[in-house]
Amino acid sequence: MKKTIVIIAGTSVAIQSDDEMAFFLTPLQEFYRGFLKARGPASVEITLSYNPQGTFSKFKAVPTPIGQRQRGKTLPLLRQIERLYPFDSPLLVGFLNGVLAYNPHSRKGHLHLFRSEGENFLLGSLRKLLFQFMAIILAGEGKLMIHGAGLRLGPEGSLFIGASGSGKTTLAGYAPRDGVLSDDAPVITRAGGSFRIHASPFSQVDLFDPKARDHHRKEAPLARIVFLKQSNRLALERREKQSALAEIIRYHIHGFDCMDRDSKTGAFRFCCDLCASIPAFYLSFQRDDRFLSLF
Repeated sequence: MKKTIVIIAGTSVAIQSDDEMAFFLTPLQEFYRGFLKARGPASVEITLSYNPQGTFSKFKAVPTPIGQRQRGKTLPLLRQIERLYPFDSPLLVGFLNGVLAYNPHSRKGHLHLFRSEGENFLLGSLRKLLFQFMAIILAGEGKLMIHGAGLRLGPEGSLFIGASGSGKTTLAGYAPRDGVLSDDAPVITRAGGSFRIHASPFSQVDLFDPKARDHHRKEAPLARIVFLKQSNRLALERREKQSALAEIIRYHIHGFDCMDRDSKTGAFRFCCDLCASIPAFYLSFQRDDRFLSLF
């Protein structure tokens, strides 16, 4: 059994495969560099499998929970997975050429790849479903992976939030490179009444930069949540807490739609405490580095 251990915000995830699947681990190790642990135990495990025999219909290009109605349509595929990962009413998520199976009451999951007619997206399915698994696992530990940009500006951390195309990666590109924690999925944790923002491997601005082995340790105390508004002016204005909370819950928690009920409840309570403790702002900005003068 081959194993790669990934560390995100202190949570270690062992990705395991047999020799037939080992070729998938090489590109994963390149993608997760700076977040790898050479050896030792991990707090969570996920095994990989691949069936090159037969074809099954692809799932949607958005990670989607497989409900009871959909399970009947995919029964032959699910039976293959159950032989490898015996489950009792697990969380099942489909995406293109892959299925993630995870029992929230365990610390183990399984990710199965399969072939379909036409074009296949094996590596893309693997990476996306691993991303979903890690978001779900972190939420179960009281840590949230947020759709935003995490920047460490001086001694403090800021979480910049906006829809795709709002300028998160642009802002991260103007920030000091050493202060970019992630421009897509930083992780927020809580210790007592304080919150911290952590690096994650899911980023675009520094994806191909060399990273130190301890890059996963980058973090900062979270000082503010900033919602982006492209504008002809530059301004930082306070935002009302309840509207900030509603937007985060609805749009910006990675993996939220695929979580079980308990994890969703925990994520909601976490965000309530987050928005009660950390001030929220609107940032009106143009696509240049002048915003840095406000922090």
